[in-house]
Amino acid sequence: MLYTTYRPQTLSEVVGQTENILTLKKQITQNKFDSAYLFAGHRGTGKTSIARILARSICCEHPTENGPCNHCKSCRSMLNNTAIDFVELDAASNNSVNDIKELINQTMYMPTNLKKKIYIIDEVHNLSAAAFDSLLKTLEEPPSHCIFILCTTELHKIPATIKSRCSIYQFKTLSLSLIRERLVYILEELQKDYEEEALNIIAKQADGSMRDALSIMEKLVTAYDILSAENVRQSLSLIDDELSLQILKSLLSHDGKTATNLLHKLYEEGKNLAQFVDNMLQSITNGIVLFSSQGKADINNSEDYCQKLYDIVKPYTAELLYWMVEQFSILRENIRNSLHPYMDVLLCLIKTCSPEIFEDSEKMLLLRISKLEKEVNMLQEKYQSLVTETDSFMLSSDASNKRNNPKETIPIVEKEEETNDWQNGEDENPFEEDDFKEELNPKNEVDNGTVEESAMDISEEEDNLDETLFDLFSDYG
Repeated sequence: MLYTTYRPQTLSEVVGQTENILTLKKQITQNKFDSAYLFAGHRGTGKTSIARILARSICCEHPTENGPCNHCKSCRSMLNNTAIDFVELDAASNNSVNDIKELINQTMYMPTNLKKKIYIIDEVHNLSAAAFDSLLKTLEEPPSHCIFILCTTELHKIPATIKSRCSIYQFKTLSLSLIRERLVYILEELQKDYEEEALNIIAKQADGSMRDALSIMEKLVTAYDILSAENVRQSLSLIDDELSLQILKSLLSHDGKTATNLLHKLYEEGKNLAQFVDNMLQSITNGIVLFSSQGKADINNSEDYCQKLYDIVKPYTAELLYWMVEQFSILRENIRNSLHPYMDVLLCLIKTCSPEIFEDSEKMLLLRISKLEKEVNMLQEKYQSLVTETDSFMLSSDASNKRNNPKETIPIVEKEEETNDWQNGEDENPFEEDDFKEELNPKNEVDNGTVEESAMDISEEEDNLDETLFDLFSDYG
């Protein structure tokens, strides 16, 4: 088994749990240990492994900062499970009060071969109430030669009286990057080819547990020469993310035919419908995160997946996405004990495709108003952009016309008024009417060709603007 072969033997080999490792290293260096430890956290995060390393470090003849030497007589006896002073009890199967009383009776005797008597109780939350009461007295006043290390995945089930008498160490779930790094190291040791996407899938399926990740990878390494993403999906009967995105897109666009056809395809392939619902919930949740961050959030997926998902949810509203999360959350609860899970999933898809039919009019009206507001905002932004482009075009056009047809500026000269005899009626008008018209005509001549060309240009620009605005408003109904 890979998880036993690559189980850490020193603190330096442990993946993650940096804060806990730092504290334990200081205790080993100073040779000062607590009488009782309580390691709590998610499965497969290293609780039992670190408990064993700590036990060997306490009894090691030549301990280092990273824990035991693993070569001395004490370390070898503990590694081979031959040390009678080192007891590891599985509380899942030994949870009665008699089991604990028998263990406590052994604490009265001094260690035979080791420095201390070490007791590791795994899955301690499975102990009965009477067993906890029996253990409590020993933890209150433990013998100086005994150290207890309790491990649990369910800290809330441990009585407060027990927790108050132990040094509690919280173990965190491992990040995807830490799991991937460890998998890469092991695959290189095994000289196996792999794809990065395959490791991403395994890390996600492990759910923060290194043991689960190694168990999954062992099955794949045995079955395939190359660890590819397709092989991982087939082996674990996983649903492709691309298919989940297609179904989400069809639901948002009210394409019920496509959504139901894709669901029928999954059902024919024997896929787990509960897993499909979980995938849809994860996809919609990721879509909400990307929607709120405008596509800039990190959701531990490939860039291509994030971009596709953001493009799908971008035209819609957050209210609609939240409503879809609510529907699929209800579905997940319903299909647990359902006799016909396929029918439940099918009806949920139909409902999300046509929400206005099933939901109350007030809620759907709010969703429609929210959607219309978003469309109006997008329309206003495009219109404002178009107006800005048009204004800049008109300014550049006016500047060009001024360069091509400069206007002559005629200075206005003020003349003093002169009184002529003919104005006073004494003489006849020296200028006939026809002569006066001939004098004015040359100064007011207008190039009719230039005026007609300018008018045609303006008319053409107005037609182009009208066509653009018509197309824009046609796109948005």
